[in-house]
Amino acid sequence: MLCVTNCPPGLRGDLSKWLNEINTGVYVGRLSARVRDELWDRVCTNIRNGQATMVYSANNEQRYVFLAHNTTWTPVDFEGITLMRKPLAQAETEENEVLPRGFSKAAKYQKVSHLKNSKASSEYIVIHTEATGQDFNLDRITEIALLKIAGNEIVDQFECLIKSEKSLSADFGRLTGITDDLVKAKGLSEKEAFDKVQEFIGDNLVVGYDIQFHVNFVKRLGQRAGKDSIIKRTRDVQHIARRELDDLENYRMETVAEYFSLDVGKVRRALDDCILVYRIYAKLNEL
Repeated sequence: MLCVTNCPPGLRGDLSKWLNEINTGVYVGRLSARVRDELWDRVCTNIRNGQATMVYSANNEQRYVFLAHNTTWTPVDFEGITLMRKPLAQAETEENEVLPRGFSKAAKYQKVSHLKNSKASSEYIVIHTEATGQDFNLDRITEIALLKIAGNEIVDQFECLIKSEKSLSADFGRLTGITDDLVKAKGLSEKEAFDKVQEFIGDNLVVGYDIQFHVNFVKRLGQRAGKDSIIKRTRDVQHIARRELDDLENYRMETVAEYFSLDVGKVRRALDDCILVYRIYAKLNEL
C-alpha cells in the first residue's frame, strides 16, 4: 500500500499505471520487489514537497515493512520492531536539533550561532552505508564509511566492504563500482566489520543523511554478529535540510548537494557519499 499527500498530478497518473487508487492518494497493488523499489524511488524523486508512506509485506517478525518520505513521522527500530515516531509538540531533541517554524530571523540566527559555538569543538561521526536494498531485515550492508570530525575538520576516516550471502545487481555495480568479486576478494566478515565500526564510533554523536536507514542496517549487522547496538545519539541531515530549505523539488541527497553547488559524481562509493553528507551538513550550518 502506498499513501501520498500533496502529490503532483503527473505522479498520481504515473502511479495509476502500476497500482489501483482506492481513495484519494491511497494506492494498492501487488508488485515484485524490484518494481516496488523502483516505484518508491520514482515517488521520492518526483513528489517534490509532498509526503509519501509505503507499507509492504516482508519475511520478518512484523510481517511488513514501512517507508516514509518527507513526513514528520519517522520509522524507528525498537528492540527489533519498527515503530513510527510522532514528532514532539515542543522541545528540541538531540536527534532533531533544528529550529521550529515561526522564529524571527534574528532569533533564528542567534540560535544557530549558539549551536555552532557550543559544538564547534565537539567531535562527531558521519556515517554512510551502501546496501543491497531498502529492507534492513532482508538486505545487507555492502559497504560502510565513517568520518570523524573534530573542530569542523575531518581528522580520521574508515571504510570497508562487507561480505554477505546477498548478490549485487548490475545497476548497483554501475552506480558504485562494487561487484560480487570485489566484495568476495576484499570484504570483511560481518562480525569483523561491526567490531571495527564500533571501535571507530565509540560514544560519539552520529550524523547521517536519512540517518535511521543507516542506524537500522548497522543494528541488524550487530545483531547477526551477536552484539548490542552501538549508535546512541544521532542527527539527521535530511531532516535539517527539510526545515532550512523551502524551495527544493525533493530532499534527496543529490538534490540538496546540487542546491549548494557540490559535485555529486557519477560513480560513488560509500566514502564519497560520506564526504558529501559532511559537506552538506557544513553548508547547512552556515545558514
